[in-house]
Amino acid sequence: MNPEPPRPLSIRQKLVYGLGDWGTSAATTVRNVFWFFFLTSVVGMNAGLAGSIFLIGRLWDAVNDPLIGTLSDRLNSRWGRRRPFLLFGAIPFGLTFVLLFIVPPWEAPWARAAYYIVVFLLFDSLYTIINVPYSALMPELTSDYDERSSLAGWRITFAILASLVTGALFKYLAEELFAPQLGGGVAGIRSGYALSAALWGITLIIPNFILVSTFREKEREPVSGKIQPLQTFREVFANRAFRLAAVVYLLTFTTVDIVLLVFIRFLVDYVRVEPGFDNVLLATVLGLALITMPITVALMRRLGKRRAYMVSMAFLAVVLAIMSQVPPGGQNQVLIAGIFAGLGYGAANTLPWALVADVIEADELKSGQRREGIYYGYLVFFRKLAAAVATFSVGQVLDATGFVSSVQGSAFVQQPPEALMAMRFFIGVVPPIMLALAIIAVWRYPLDRESYEEIRQLLVTRESDEG
Repeated sequence: MNPEPPRPLSIRQKLVYGLGDWGTSAATTVRNVFWFFFLTSVVGMNAGLAGSIFLIGRLWDAVNDPLIGTLSDRLNSRWGRRRPFLLFGAIPFGLTFVLLFIVPPWEAPWARAAYYIVVFLLFDSLYTIINVPYSALMPELTSDYDERSSLAGWRITFAILASLVTGALFKYLAEELFAPQLGGGVAGIRSGYALSAALWGITLIIPNFILVSTFREKEREPVSGKIQPLQTFREVFANRAFRLAAVVYLLTFTTVDIVLLVFIRFLVDYVRVEPGFDNVLLATVLGLALITMPITVALMRRLGKRRAYMVSMAFLAVVLAIMSQVPPGGQNQVLIAGIFAGLGYGAANTLPWALVADVIEADELKSGQRREGIYYGYLVFFRKLAAAVATFSVGQVLDATGFVSSVQGSAFVQQPPEALMAMRFFIGVVPPIMLALAIIAVWRYPLDRESYEEIRQLLVTRESDEG
């Protein structure tokens, strides 16, 4: 029995679903690109201590991400299983984001560290409440292999657009526009970041309300029975396709996080670009990723998700290795490298999501349950774990090499040669190694278009027999 093709999603549905990722993507960009920079270059915190704050927050993720995923699978409400989380978590999510960029009045390093740990834990918990149910919507909206590729493309299009706007404007507005109007100096810069964060906090809230008001979830039987975390963990990781997809996901996003963490200081302190050029280059990379998103989706359709990933990540690894070899003063060379990096950046953000969506049906065939929430709960955990491990490791290495923190924002800082070498190492050596490991993992990933369609046909046949 051949299953009927799923009804195609409308452009409007894809647009609204993609818009739903705006808030968490903008927040992720700020967290991964600017918060470590803010702590070390605006607050004046030691790099090792700043990295440790990220790691402490991720210990809580081991609990809250799978927990929210489990709860969203089991929720039974008139609004569905996922949308209530988006509805009630939106405003607190935006508010805690603003608190990340408030410099408390306490001078003691331990007091400031305690403040940022508490605020980060609150923000991160609300990020999970938004992002896990949102991510779990994708496999519920369509079961078509290529439609999921398209949906992932729309999602990452808006994610990159959010990153583009955020990367180009967040720090620029804080330091160049708001800070002079707020008195300048250290106090002006700090107030500028707080005001910029407040502006962004509003944009984190609105897309969730649009998403909730637009979609109606399919009626599905909530997952029942006792919550058994250890048994669920064993069942989830018994899914070979998920294990490999999770490895690919973790390695890919850790690579992206490492590059973004040191990117600004690499440009300012090593390449010694002109003031404001770091914003231009970041916008260029993200803009190219946005423009080439249709190419990424077309590549997935033509080559399949696995081969598209291998080709794209091999290309990105080579570009990053070349970028790390740009000499001081090589502003034009790094711009050219950044253009090519943008071509791979979009694929790095899209392909892991497209791969993971297909493991849900493999689990349903075996377990008889739709458990999107728990799977995406673990994925969000991996995503944030990647950022935490990357930030902690980079922070410790920079601290060990004598990295100089400051309170002057993105002004040039004379760094010791060891710190500059560490930055180049994190741009051009670590990422290619990690991407090579991810390519090996994706080569072993078992779900291509044909095997996925076989699983879907078996599910339709079973549903027909039970009916």
